[in-house]
Amino acid sequence: MKLLILLRPILSIVFLLSIIIAKNEQSITILGENNTMLGKADILKKDQYYISVNDFGKILGSGSFVNDKTEKIVIYVDSFKIKLSNNIAFIVVDETIYQMGNKIIKRDNEYYVPIDDFFNILSVHGSDSHSIDYTTMSITLGPKTKKISKPIVVADLIKEKNKWKLDTIIIDPGHGGKDPGAIGYRGTKEKDITLDVAKRLVKKIERNMNINTILTRDEDVFIRLEDRTKLANSENGKLFISIHANSAEDRRANGFETYMIGTNKNAAAVRTAARENAVLDLEGGNTKKLTDEALIKATIAQSGFANGSEQFAALVQEEMNKRLQSKDRGVKQAGFYVLAYASMPNVLIELGYISNPSEEKKLKSSQYKDALATSIYRAIEQYQKTLNVN
Repeated sequence: MKLLILLRPILSIVFLLSIIIAKNEQSITILGENNTMLGKADILKKDQYYISVNDFGKILGSGSFVNDKTEKIVIYVDSFKIKLSNNIAFIVVDETIYQMGNKIIKRDNEYYVPIDDFFNILSVHGSDSHSIDYTTMSITLGPKTKKISKPIVVADLIKEKNKWKLDTIIIDPGHGGKDPGAIGYRGTKEKDITLDVAKRLVKKIERNMNINTILTRDEDVFIRLEDRTKLANSENGKLFISIHANSAEDRRANGFETYMIGTNKNAAAVRTAARENAVLDLEGGNTKKLTDEALIKATIAQSGFANGSEQFAALVQEEMNKRLQSKDRGVKQAGFYVLAYASMPNVLIELGYISNPSEEKKLKSSQYKDALATSIYRAIEQYQKTLNVN
């Protein structure tokens, strides 16, 4: 007992020293030319060291632009614009996508990136040399990586913020012209339903929101799948919505569902994507099919938009579930060609099963089509609110 009393002050000192040491180990020193100290950045130690992107941006003088809703962060290094997203292993430097060995981590409103992967990618992209010393817990940057003037960066960050504003929506009525899409038991054509709902949606948006809407087709014409996506990209769309109606051999199948681009071994999802992609056969031999390899590449390329796509898809399902007397089949992933190359958050909505006689009757109803358009419109409203960052 006496021994414990004697050791108590020593144990207290050891405890305090351990706290101090632990705190010191939670940061890494950033050095510039001639070993000039630029600042210290927070780090995490997991399977490897991660550096705070927020701190690194401050140290360079570029700051950072954070969208808390979509969990994205942008900083500038050597005039390179770097975009990162929480829980994703890909980063975008300028317009080039790179893959890291581990995902980005968000903790206490800071974004952490694997140190070795991050600086190796910067070197590959053309940034000047750097060295990392884990013994002294320091990173020495090359001569080009230096502080940049605040006014220029602020302007760039404002420009970046404006880029993410939901100012243009591309609405894509599926099928058209020589491609009728699915045909119902009573002869209803998918291409007619999708165009009707799309036009109703456009009216609601234009009447109530300050958002530019662009239809990939506004009449019964045939448009190639890749041309729909090209239009969306050329018009700098911020959201791509492809509208369809489903079909199945089992006439009892019913309900609405929303798809994102992605690989999926679910048989029903694969069949749905295959049916929608079948239009490629009408486009001639010049259009390349979406192979498994191409789908994986497209999914990786769109990793930066995945959060937005998933968020909007969930809102569509939620709003439809409020208004429709039909089965909520949820949000799914599949290899839809029309989504594969859209450089923005994008979804494909299956309004219902035209192959189900009862649901076909609903889809022909003006009131039901208006409810569908209203549901998508309300989802857009909610999605826009999540993008408003002060």
